This record gives sequence, C-alpha cells and structure tokens, in this order.
Amino acid sequence: MAYPPTVMVALVVGFVACASPQESAAQAPKSVPTTQNPPRANTVNAYGAATKAFLDRIQEYMIFHNNVEKMVPPLSEGSHPDEVSKRGMALGAMLVKQRPDAKEGDFFIEEYRAYLIKIIQEDFAKRPMADRKALLVDMPKDVKIGVNMVYPPVLPLATFPANLLKALPELPKVLEYRIVGQHLILRDVTGNIIIDVLRNVIPIPK
Repeated sequence: MAYPPTVMVALVVGFVACASPQESAAQAPKSVPTTQNPPRANTVNAYGAATKAFLDRIQEYMIFHNNVEKMVPPLSEGSHPDEVSKRGMALGAMLVKQRPDAKEGDFFIEEYRAYLIKIIQEDFAKRPMADRKALLVDMPKDVKIGVNMVYPPVLPLATFPANLLKALPELPKVLEYRIVGQHLILRDVTGNIIIDVLRNVIPIPK
C-alpha cells in the first residue's frame, strides 16, 4: 500500500523517536574519566628526574673543580700544614674567580627543592626535641653566608646528622652538606667555599 509523502515523513520521525535508550547510548561518544591526582608512578618519575637533574649539576661542578685544581700549584709530598692551608685558600679564590656569576639555586635547583625540603622536614620530625635543638647552631650576627663566600671559620664543622645524610643524594668527597642556622649549605671542602645555599629549610624546634 502506498502512503502519501506526509505520512512517510511521520513514520520515519516516529521510528527515530522510538529508538531504544541503549541504541542512543551506543551512538553517543564515551567521555574519558579524569583524575585529580597524578598516578603514583608519575610522582616517582618526577622525583627521580629531579634528583638526577641535581646530581647532573654536581657532576658538572666536579669537572669544573678538577680543571680549576690544575690552575693551582700542587703540594709537594710531606707539605707543612701552613702550605696546605695556603693552597686551600688559593684554590678557594680561584674557584670564585672562575665562577663569577654563581648564584643560589645553581645546584639546589627549583625542580628538586620541594623534595629536598620534604626529606629534611621528615627527618627532623622523627628526632627528639633535644636533637633538633642541638643541630640548630645560631649564627653570630656579624657572620654572613652566601654563594662564593668562604665558609666562616668561626662556625663549627659539626658532624652532619647520619640519618639525614643517608636520605640525601650522595656527594663526591670534595663536597659536603652543612647546616648553618636554618639553612642548608653545599660546601666545597678543599676550597672551603660555599657553592649553594637553601635558606630557611631547617625546622625551628617549638
């Protein structure tokens, strides 16, 4: 039986309108679920990448340090302590001269800083109050610290906390971490020069 054109249109519209919800859903694009927090694997990768970036900077400094060492006359076997001291000062001066644009953050880089602070704060949170106070040595008011400055001789070279040292990236023997006041220092041992400072990261005991 033939239907007038208007009836055919009505039949088609009615068929579409009567399509099942399942059929309509099957044709609709599916939304992609989102997460507010990054997967743990990404966090671990970010920490690893930041640590590697820090250690890469350290390795670059070691190449620089070794090259500068060659610019300073070597010590002879059995050198007098005064000669050792003088060479150390000469090396320190040369290290500063060869890095005139050195600044804070050259090694304690921004992408690693948050992880470094977390390591320090977690370590201090586990320590008894007496330990925390013992590690905080007040700086004399007239003593300043900064990059390319000589590590102040008036400050004690106390042993760095062993557990905290284990938690931090291992350094070459030429370099060491130091706590001065509330600041973490990166020190060139043989030149006695501060090569970086991370300020106000040591928690104050309450």
